[in-house]
Amino acid sequence: GYGRRSGETMRERPKKYYTIGSIAKACDVLEMLATKQSWDLAELSRALKLPKTTVHRILLTFEDAGFVQQEQRGGRYGLSHKLFSLGSQVLGHSSLLDVARPFCKELLAAFDETVNVCLVSGIDMVIVDKQVTTQTLRPDNIVGASFPIFYSASGKAFLAFSEEPYIEETLRKIRTDTWPPISDQAYAAFLRELEDVRKTGLGYDYEELFPGVRCIAVPVFDRSEKAVAAVSVTAPTTRLTRQTTEKIERALLKTGRDISLRLGSNHPLFRSMAD
Repeated sequence: GYGRRSGETMRERPKKYYTIGSIAKACDVLEMLATKQSWDLAELSRALKLPKTTVHRILLTFEDAGFVQQEQRGGRYGLSHKLFSLGSQVLGHSSLLDVARPFCKELLAAFDETVNVCLVSGIDMVIVDKQVTTQTLRPDNIVGASFPIFYSASGKAFLAFSEEPYIEETLRKIRTDTWPPISDQAYAAFLRELEDVRKTGLGYDYEELFPGVRCIAVPVFDRSEKAVAAVSVTAPTTRLTRQTTEKIERALLKTGRDISLRLGSNHPLFRSMAD
């Protein structure tokens, strides 16, 4: 899959002076649990390369705290909905989502195509809110799903307008941590694409994540003129005709401007736009 190096865990990354080993192991357990509906203890231990006794103690601790549930005594382990609940509470405090949601609903009403709001997480973009099309043929992404910046329209739109030190650090991580590794040719093309995004304000995914699905995205800025999110429209390629695409592009730019204005931004990208 895409993301960090295959099989890499927190314990295998460069260790910082403040790293607490037991917490790092616990984080690895949570991340691994999230990749499947349920795990057998021995299977999970092998995947994590940790002793069964260590993994079992971590699982029991998480179970007591309500983060993990066991199907039956001696049975398989899986995550509970508590993490989702905590994440939902965090999102519930976000003024960004409160501001963005009405404008995203307008986009949905105008085109009946799925609209996503995405935030950055490491070298990934995470869907934190969405408005779903009523059409039968539609992308099957859920809130909480993440996609690599390198391959996603939202990632390109966000990164292109980020601050230079952040861009440099993120590009370095993309080169070292993306799996499968990125070729020099693909990386050079990505840099050229970021330059195009800076000119148009629009990022594109040309079926790079899922065959038959395309995405168009625009950045959102806060009052410090900092890119804080991306809004995207995702649809099957068969429905994105040239005419429809041009209409969505214009509407997305207006949406990005309107949300940014509500957040206190008057970013240069949007200043020349007419209603």
